[in-house]
Amino acid sequence: MLNEQLYANAYNSSVAGFYFTSYEEYKTKSSKHFDPFGLPVEEYEIDHVDGDLNQLFNACNIDQCTLSVWFNEIETMDKSDQTELYFRCDNLGQDPQEAICDLNSDGSISAGSSLYYAYSYIEDSGILNTLPENIQRYFDFEAFARDLEYSGDITEFSYDGETYTATGF
Repeated sequence: MLNEQLYANAYNSSVAGFYFTSYEEYKTKSSKHFDPFGLPVEEYEIDHVDGDLNQLFNACNIDQCTLSVWFNEIETMDKSDQTELYFRCDNLGQDPQEAICDLNSDGSISAGSSLYYAYSYIEDSGILNTLPENIQRYFDFEAFARDLEYSGDITEFSYDGETYTATGF
Protein backbone atom coordinates (compact mmCIF):
# COMPACT_ATOMS: atom_id res chain seq x y z
CA MET A 1 0.00 0.00 0.00
CA LEU A 2 1.20 3.48 -0.83
CA ASN A 3 1.41 6.31 1.62
CA GLU A 4 -1.16 8.70 0.13
CA GLN A 5 -2.53 11.24 2.57
CA LEU A 6 -6.01 12.62 1.95
CA TYR A 7 -8.08 15.27 3.68
CA ALA A 8 -11.84 15.21 4.23
CA ASN A 9 -12.85 18.85 4.09
CA ALA A 10 -16.32 19.18 5.61
CA TYR A 11 -18.88 21.19 3.65
CA ASN A 12 -20.25 22.25 7.04
CA SER A 13 -18.11 25.32 7.70
CA SER A 14 -18.54 25.09 11.46
CA VAL A 15 -16.31 22.01 11.66
CA ALA A 16 -12.73 21.27 10.71
CA GLY A 17 -11.96 18.35 8.45
CA PHE A 18 -9.56 15.50 9.10
CA TYR A 19 -6.62 13.70 7.51
CA PHE A 20 -6.68 10.00 6.67
CA THR A 21 -4.64 7.40 4.80
CA SER A 22 -7.08 4.48 4.44
CA TYR A 23 -10.74 3.88 3.76
CA GLU A 24 -11.21 2.32 7.18
CA GLU A 25 -9.69 5.38 8.85
CA TYR A 26 -12.01 7.63 6.81
CA LYS A 27 -15.08 5.59 7.81
CA THR A 28 -14.07 5.59 11.48
CA LYS A 29 -13.35 9.32 11.66
CA SER A 30 -16.38 10.37 9.59
CA SER A 31 -18.73 8.23 11.71
CA LYS A 32 -17.55 10.11 14.83
CA HIS A 33 -17.56 13.57 13.23
CA PHE A 34 -20.23 15.92 14.64
CA ASP A 35 -20.83 19.65 14.36
CA PRO A 36 -21.20 21.95 17.42
CA PHE A 37 -24.96 21.22 17.50
CA GLY A 38 -24.42 17.46 17.78
CA LEU A 39 -25.46 16.73 14.20
CA PRO A 40 -23.38 14.29 12.14
CA VAL A 41 -21.20 15.75 9.42
CA GLU A 42 -22.16 13.85 6.27
CA GLU A 43 -20.65 15.60 3.27
CA TYR A 44 -16.99 16.13 2.49
CA GLU A 45 -14.80 17.33 -0.31
CA ILE A 46 -11.89 14.93 -0.57
CA ASP A 47 -8.48 16.48 -1.23
CA HIS A 48 -5.22 14.74 -2.07
CA VAL A 49 -2.65 16.23 0.29
CA ASP A 50 0.51 14.18 -0.05
CA GLY A 51 1.81 11.21 -2.00
CA ASP A 52 2.84 10.15 -5.48
CA LEU A 53 -0.61 9.68 -7.01
CA ASN A 54 -1.93 13.27 -7.03
CA GLN A 55 -2.19 13.39 -10.83
CA LEU A 56 -4.15 10.12 -10.94
CA PHE A 57 -6.35 11.16 -8.00
CA ASN A 58 -7.33 14.38 -9.79
CA ALA A 59 -7.91 12.68 -13.16
CA CYS A 60 -10.24 10.17 -11.50
CA ASN A 61 -12.18 12.96 -9.75
CA ILE A 62 -12.18 11.03 -6.51
CA ASP A 63 -14.90 12.06 -4.09
CA GLN A 64 -16.42 10.48 -1.00
CA CYS A 65 -18.56 8.19 -3.20
CA THR A 66 -15.50 6.76 -4.96
CA LEU A 67 -13.13 6.58 -1.97
CA SER A 68 -13.57 2.83 -1.59
CA VAL A 69 -12.64 2.36 -5.27
CA TRP A 70 -9.56 4.54 -4.72
CA PHE A 71 -8.31 2.60 -1.72
CA ASN A 72 -9.43 -0.91 -2.69
CA GLU A 73 -8.61 -0.89 -6.39
CA ILE A 74 -6.78 2.14 -7.79
CA GLU A 75 -4.12 2.74 -5.14
CA THR A 76 -3.02 -0.91 -5.26
CA MET A 77 -2.76 -1.18 -9.08
CA ASP A 78 0.57 -1.61 -10.78
CA LYS A 79 2.10 1.35 -12.61
CA SER A 80 0.98 0.25 -16.10
CA ASP A 81 -2.66 -0.10 -15.03
CA GLN A 82 -2.52 3.26 -13.23
CA THR A 83 -1.11 4.84 -16.39
CA GLU A 84 -3.93 3.40 -18.52
CA LEU A 85 -6.50 4.41 -15.90
CA TYR A 86 -5.11 7.95 -15.95
CA PHE A 87 -5.37 8.05 -19.75
CA ARG A 88 -8.91 6.70 -19.77
CA CYS A 89 -10.13 9.17 -17.12
CA ASP A 90 -8.18 12.23 -18.24
CA ASN A 91 -8.24 11.84 -22.03
CA LEU A 92 -11.33 9.73 -22.69
CA GLY A 93 -13.46 11.18 -19.89
CA GLN A 94 -14.36 7.83 -18.37
CA ASP A 95 -15.30 7.62 -14.71
CA PRO A 96 -12.91 5.49 -12.63
CA GLN A 97 -15.22 2.49 -12.25
CA GLU A 98 -15.96 2.32 -15.99
CA ALA A 99 -12.27 2.78 -16.78
CA ILE A 100 -11.26 -0.01 -14.39
CA CYS A 101 -13.69 -2.38 -16.13
CA ASP A 102 -12.19 -1.42 -19.51
CA LEU A 103 -8.53 -1.81 -18.52
CA ASN A 104 -6.57 -3.89 -21.03
CA SER A 105 -9.70 -4.42 -23.16
CA ASP A 106 -8.71 -2.34 -26.16
CA GLY A 107 -5.87 -0.12 -27.22
CA SER A 108 -2.36 -0.06 -25.88
CA ILE A 109 -0.06 2.38 -24.17
CA SER A 110 3.66 2.47 -24.74
CA ALA A 111 6.38 4.52 -23.14
CA GLY A 112 7.77 7.23 -25.38
CA SER A 113 6.70 10.13 -27.53
CA SER A 114 4.54 10.04 -30.63
CA LEU A 115 7.71 10.57 -32.69
CA TYR A 116 9.30 7.52 -31.06
CA TYR A 117 6.11 5.58 -31.82
CA ALA A 118 6.27 6.69 -35.49
CA TYR A 119 9.91 5.59 -35.80
CA SER A 120 9.14 2.23 -34.20
CA TYR A 121 6.03 1.68 -36.31
CA ILE A 122 7.85 2.39 -39.59
CA GLU A 123 10.85 0.30 -38.54
CA ASP A 124 8.78 -2.66 -37.35
CA SER A 125 6.47 -2.64 -40.37
CA GLY A 126 9.30 -2.50 -42.90
CA ILE A 127 7.39 0.03 -45.00
CA LEU A 128 10.49 2.05 -45.86
CA ASN A 129 12.27 -1.07 -47.10
CA THR A 130 9.77 -1.24 -49.97
CA LEU A 131 10.99 2.14 -51.28
CA PRO A 132 14.20 2.75 -53.20
CA GLU A 133 17.08 3.66 -50.92
CA ASN A 134 17.51 7.15 -52.40
CA ILE A 135 13.85 7.96 -51.48
CA GLN A 136 13.94 6.44 -47.97
CA ARG A 137 16.03 9.32 -46.60
CA TYR A 138 13.27 11.82 -47.44
CA PHE A 139 10.68 10.20 -45.26
CA ASP A 140 9.45 12.75 -42.68
CA PHE A 141 8.93 10.93 -39.38
CA GLU A 142 7.82 14.10 -37.58
CA ALA A 143 5.10 14.77 -40.16
CA PHE A 144 4.00 11.14 -39.99
CA ALA A 145 3.76 11.29 -36.17
CA ARG A 146 1.86 14.57 -36.38
CA ASP A 147 -0.57 13.08 -38.93
CA LEU A 148 -1.16 10.06 -36.69
CA GLU A 149 -2.00 12.40 -33.82
CA TYR A 150 -4.24 14.67 -35.91
CA SER A 151 -6.18 11.69 -37.23
CA GLY A 152 -6.69 10.37 -33.69
CA ASP A 153 -4.79 7.16 -34.35
CA ILE A 154 -2.39 7.93 -31.49
CA THR A 155 -2.39 10.24 -28.48
CA GLU A 156 0.71 11.45 -26.71
CA PHE A 157 0.28 12.24 -23.01
CA SER A 158 2.34 12.71 -19.87
CA TYR A 159 1.79 10.89 -16.61
CA ASP A 160 3.94 10.84 -13.51
CA GLY A 161 6.75 12.72 -15.25
CA GLU A 162 6.95 10.33 -18.22
CA THR A 163 5.71 10.57 -21.80
CA TYR A 164 3.46 7.86 -23.26
CA THR A 165 1.68 7.18 -26.53
CA ALA A 166 -1.76 5.58 -26.60
CA THR A 167 -3.05 3.74 -29.67
CA GLY A 168 -6.27 1.99 -30.56
CA PHE A 169 -8.58 3.68 -28.05
